[in-house]
Amino acid sequence: MSFLEFTVPPFPVFIAAGEGTFKKGETHVRRVFPVFDLLYVKKGVLYITEDENAFSVEAGEYILLSPGLEHYGTKGSEETTSYSWLHFEGTAYEVTETTGNNWAELRRKKGSFEEPARYRLSLPQKGKVRRPQFMAGQFSVLTDDSAENSDLPLRKQILFEELLLHLQKEAFQIPSAKERVAWEAARYLQEHYQEKTTIKALSSALHYNQDYVTRCMQQVLGVTPGQYTNKVRMTEAKRLLSATNDKMGAIADAIGMEDPTYFSKLFKQIEGITPLEYRKFVSRKTD
Repeated sequence: MSFLEFTVPPFPVFIAAGEGTFKKGETHVRRVFPVFDLLYVKKGVLYITEDENAFSVEAGEYILLSPGLEHYGTKGSEETTSYSWLHFEGTAYEVTETTGNNWAELRRKKGSFEEPARYRLSLPQKGKVRRPQFMAGQFSVLTDDSAENSDLPLRKQILFEELLLHLQKEAFQIPSAKERVAWEAARYLQEHYQEKTTIKALSSALHYNQDYVTRCMQQVLGVTPGQYTNKVRMTEAKRLLSATNDKMGAIADAIGMEDPTYFSKLFKQIEGITPLEYRKFVSRKTD
């Protein structure tokens, strides 16, 4: 995989953004552009060639085209293809085949009281967007020209920089502090679901404040520690219901729940049917 690598600061500068559509059979124009062109496909497949390298960019993917290189549609669209585009101007860049995989490796030069630190901004030439809702939100503002007499044009540069940093983070799967805490908590709960886990025990094991752990899990995974534990327990319960003839009390005990009645109630609340109904349903499918 090729990466376009910039030294920041200064960051590349946002120029303009918009939306486009290729109808069935239409192709991208042939041209040499003086600025960077980021194309994010929302629907369909974009067939494009840059410097004799052909790419198929599917929905949820983007491609970053470099200035001074000819690009053109490789062939006509096989279906209606909609995309967002973004033009920006950048300082000197280089094309590399490898890059760092954590924030520490992305620092080029340590800063001082008189000079800023220098970092590598490294973006795959073609990448998959893992959070399309984030891209949709950024582009909705970057393409908004209804408030040109406000501070929006200045804020677009900030949103653009956030977009680039997000793409780098997704490409190298560099977790944020909240993501690390949420995943550590999830891993702990997966390993200790058979025990009587408490938020106090969880926060003590991770060495983080109880409220902070809960907030991290809610923001990253959308659930509290208790809700996550219950999901893990119900997943294991379904496995036991389908693979064994154990009674409800034995299954409840195996997943760390002392009360079989509460287990059955919780199972129905989460899965929509009782444990016995689930067992009958699974047995019918395997007959």
